[in-house]
Amino acid sequence: MNEQRIQQIKDQISELIQQITSVGEEPPEFIQDLLMQVIERSQNEINELRKQDVSPQQPSPSGATQLGGAISNDAQLLWILAGQQEQAFVSYLRTFPTTDTQELLNNPARLSAVMEQLSQMMPAGQPPYINGIQHADLNSSNIWGTAYDEKTGKMKVRFQGGSEYEYDGVPANIYRAFSKGNASAKTKGKNQYGEWWPSKSPSLGAAMHQYIKAGGFPYRKIR
Repeated sequence: MNEQRIQQIKDQISELIQQITSVGEEPPEFIQDLLMQVIERSQNEINELRKQDVSPQQPSPSGATQLGGAISNDAQLLWILAGQQEQAFVSYLRTFPTTDTQELLNNPARLSAVMEQLSQMMPAGQPPYINGIQHADLNSSNIWGTAYDEKTGKMKVRFQGGSEYEYDGVPANIYRAFSKGNASAKTKGKNQYGEWWPSKSPSLGAAMHQYIKAGGFPYRKIR
């Protein structure tokens, strides 16, 4: 139940961030203040929910704490939205232009320290498996998870609705690009599993269309 509530909070904040950033410019200061208040309350609720599910984490190394300094609420929330994945976190920093996020992007040493500290504060859990398919690292409104065999080029994809498909002859570089969500969404929408918007990146759903469906790989439904 806690994970379901956490996902609901993340979806609500994601929608709010999308509405603000869709304007294409830095939001007014009063909007940023209101957003920070919402994020802070949401982050506090998420932290309390997570405390009920996981044991307390060890204190972060002093070097990371000193270099990273205080971590802003928006950075913490974006870390959660990114599924605790560094590449996705950096991408989301670029789509959420506040003073704090821009300072992180302009200071690689501090960004690295903050990501190290965040990984210790909120580590990614071990993804579950269903029918040999591993849950995706990135949160997706379309893709639940994937499996890939480099020797045969066979790839399995489990969609959020539960259906599973197997694709033949997928090159390793294509699978890597797809699994990392190296594509940008072109449409806007949401469902019970998440939300997407134009230019959202990384995006597993967009990568599925760009690399797999457009690639014309033979496929069959297995479940």
